[in-house]
Amino acid sequence: MSIVEKAAEKLKALRPDEQQSPAVIMPEGKVADDSGSTIERLQTRQHVSEPDGEVPVRWHIDQAALRRAGYLPADADGESRLKDQMRRIKRPLLANATKKAAKVPAHSERIVVTSSGEGEGKTFTSVNLALSLAREPDFEVLLVDGDIPRSSLSRALGLADRPGLMDLLTGDAVQSETVIVPTDIDNLSVVPAGKPHPLTAELFGSRRMETVLDALGGHNRRRLVVFDSSPLLATPESQVLASYMGQVVMVVAARRTRTQALDASLQCLNDSQFVGLILNMSQLSASEDHYGSGYGY
Repeated sequence: MSIVEKAAEKLKALRPDEQQSPAVIMPEGKVADDSGSTIERLQTRQHVSEPDGEVPVRWHIDQAALRRAGYLPADADGESRLKDQMRRIKRPLLANATKKAAKVPAHSERIVVTSSGEGEGKTFTSVNLALSLAREPDFEVLLVDGDIPRSSLSRALGLADRPGLMDLLTGDAVQSETVIVPTDIDNLSVVPAGKPHPLTAELFGSRRMETVLDALGGHNRRRLVVFDSSPLLATPESQVLASYMGQVVMVVAARRTRTQALDASLQCLNDSQFVGLILNMSQLSASEDHYGSGYGY
């Protein structure tokens, strides 16, 4: 009997359940924090493995992990300080998105969260803002990782190895639906950063970028697209990304962001955009106006 025939006989002798690979994958752990920020993994990947490697229908985000990381739990009941802060922050954004403001900017459904420099809390703010906006019954929220160099949002959600924004721009992903990841939080979907590219700034400034943004926004749908961007003074592509946005949320870290850096960041924006400033990391007492007290520009 040849070697091939012997191998065939052994395969036939195997029980059916021994010929199948395990269907459930449950890796655990935390992402190393190399950015100096407080962000940590928000979810434990726990899903059924698909034959073609596709993302499950609804990506699981661990609510307990949200609380441990200091984020706004999507299933929280009652009132909390952070919950109230996010409500106050999102109100002018929603007023613009619903065309109820006195002066509505173009593309008001596109919101970018950024800062002047690193470690000022922009990813923390973008995640909490998206979670708060997702509670609005009239909207669905698409949270996009636009910080390509760091991809902190993608890593935190366990989506770093998935196709995303950059794959749409390079043409590796043809349709926006292939990179949009629905989550098990109602009204919230995520687009990972995707595969890094040396020409990120050029791709952000390409003609295809506007087509991609229109596709991510959806057609005849009340979708708010929230971008977590790299800091405006840290990378050239962040300024390009901001130029496409109707609304800009600028995070300012108390005792950390320098006035000169903030002024330089604001000069990168244009007068047609709605720009909101958020004071983060302040140590005001609970009785004082906090977090969103500096909102508005």
